Amino acid sequence: MKFNVIIASVFFLLIQAVISKGQDSMKYCGTDAVMNSVFQNNPKAVFIHQQLEQFTQQFQQNSNSRQLYIIPVVFHIIHNYGYENISDWQVKDAMRILNEDFNKQNADTSSIVTLFKPIAANCGIEFRLATIAPDGNCTNGIEHIASSTTYAGGEHSKLNPWPSDMYLNIWVVKEIASGAAGYTYYPGNADFDKDGIILLSNYVGSIGTGTYQRSRALTHEIGHWINLKHTWGSTNSPGVACGSDNVADTPETEGWTSCNLNGAVCNAGTIENVQNYMEYAYCSRMFTNGQKARMIAALNSSTGSRNNLWSNSNLTATGTNNASSSVACIPVADFISNTKFVCAGDPVTFTDLSWNSTVLYRFWDLQGSSSASSLTDSVITVTYNLPGIYTVSLHAGNNTGSNTKTQIELIQVLADSANYQNGYIESFESGSLISTNYFPDNSADIEWYIKTNAGYTGTNCLSLNNFSATPGITYSVIGPTLNLKTITNPILTFHVAYAQRTTDNMDRLRVFVSENCGKTWIPRYGKSGAQLATAPLHANNFVPDATEWRMETVSLVANAISQNLRIKFDLVADGGNNIYIDDINLGGFSLIENIDPINLFQLYPNPVADEIKFQFNSDNVFSGSIKLYDLTGRLLENIYSGKLNPESILTYNVSHLTPQIYIIQITTAAQTQMLRFIKTGS
Repeated sequence: MKFNVIIASVFFLLIQAVISKGQDSMKYCGTDAVMNSVFQNNPKAVFIHQQLEQFTQQFQQNSNSRQLYIIPVVFHIIHNYGYENISDWQVKDAMRILNEDFNKQNADTSSIVTLFKPIAANCGIEFRLATIAPDGNCTNGIEHIASSTTYAGGEHSKLNPWPSDMYLNIWVVKEIASGAAGYTYYPGNADFDKDGIILLSNYVGSIGTGTYQRSRALTHEIGHWINLKHTWGSTNSPGVACGSDNVADTPETEGWTSCNLNGAVCNAGTIENVQNYMEYAYCSRMFTNGQKARMIAALNSSTGSRNNLWSNSNLTATGTNNASSSVACIPVADFISNTKFVCAGDPVTFTDLSWNSTVLYRFWDLQGSSSASSLTDSVITVTYNLPGIYTVSLHAGNNTGSNTKTQIELIQVLADSANYQNGYIESFESGSLISTNYFPDNSADIEWYIKTNAGYTGTNCLSLNNFSATPGITYSVIGPTLNLKTITNPILTFHVAYAQRTTDNMDRLRVFVSENCGKTWIPRYGKSGAQLATAPLHANNFVPDATEWRMETVSLVANAISQNLRIKFDLVADGGNNIYIDDINLGGFSLIENIDPINLFQLYPNPVADEIKFQFNSDNVFSGSIKLYDLTGRLLENIYSGKLNPESILTYNVSHLTPQIYIIQITTAAQTQMLRFIKTGS
């Protein structure tokens, strides 16, 4: 059969469309677009595959007496503590299915079309979970890695790769950015630390989040990983045009997305192998003898180091030389809480998610809490009666050893009273998120932080390096609690600066509020893409100038009776540029947008550490007062009262003030004006 080497290296798993009541529609892939991109960027990949093809043809002409090829396997479960954190039992079920499929032990071979039963192959390829990690430590071949990259799987999700010349790496994620169900590389076309398979968590095995119909996805991908093509070849999508997979005993086909066992489209009277594992018809049952020969050739080639995987020395090094070997490893402690934010006195539940081995004993260290259950249980519910930020530790072990996991400042317990009682404003001039009562979501790969020399007012602001963010990931920062009952008109305002990189970027900024200490969140604001942008397109890292800010207004009237309202900002990334937030306020002086930097008087220097000067711009002598307020409107000091002479300059020492923003108010018989100034550290 003919073979086009130009579209030949990386394959996404195209899952056939089977839509039935109560079942998800299957995923499809963009093979041609991905392949064209790969070969345009790496012409050497074409040559590598041509060399492998020549080796394959030559190898198939020689006899092969080896009966069994053993492949060491490691699963990397990339998760954020959701359902994508599949169980070890689900992984082991996937391994069972793999070994049945590659050794013709699957029970559904009985339903193979009679024409193809004689060529259904026992490939003689066995997959075993590694028992020795690259560092020599004990492993069960399954590791669980917490990372937000699970939400937009791709090359950046291939975390902690084990040497690809020793192990078949399989990464499991919740979503794949391209929309595929999975993908892999042909031998020799992947970087050493990217060689392997990436697959959606609900396409692994047939139990847990998996299903019987989706369970052959991994079989399909491993076929690609050992140099098999789709049965219609690599030149078109299924159902478009007839193609070839360079295997003699698989009839020419255009590819199937439905299980038509009598389908004969390409050559009249020639039934096509719809039940092949490399098809998309979701009635997969078999590999052919020709496909077996092609895979065996790839396993004997040095391309991609496939020939080292099953060598005796590698099986010994990975602990897969004995099929019945079972070693008790030290557990890797891990756990999850059902919430990170809680009101004082409310319950918090922690669940032991330790992995790598069975836990025989454990102990929870929950300082500041009162326990309603034993501190040795796998699931424990406690209460925190005092407000504060608390660290949690779990010590888990068995007869082999023990391990401890500590999550710093995991639980924030909120007081009955709000952080801010009489209005609120935040300009981030303190330089610390914690001091401003803002807490980023630590499960993300990057976090909101305080950016210097970029603020709308002063020098600092809240920022997210969205230029480096992962599209599809939500990046959150949770702010303080506010008492709205003391505010006549609960309108939240803030300044934002954002730029797109291209017009396709639809990054979305949202504001949420919570009245129950963060248990549930209510949306109050959202803008995305061009509607959110405050500046022209920026191809490079965007830092706003003074003209590239906009004030946003968020009505909180619906929450007007709340005495403990928490706010949250988040950005759903979509490939755009950086975003900045400043001057967040609710009923504070900064809500007054007509604060005038000129006219009646001026302040300088600003920012100021020690002394600030007031210069009056007037031709007349008049009486007035000067008062100092904080940003919530609280009067701090009567600075001056009396006559104000033309062009006079008064000096006021501010060294005793805490670094933050203050308001100076001057009142005369004719008018009242205000100015902000920033008190810095000395």
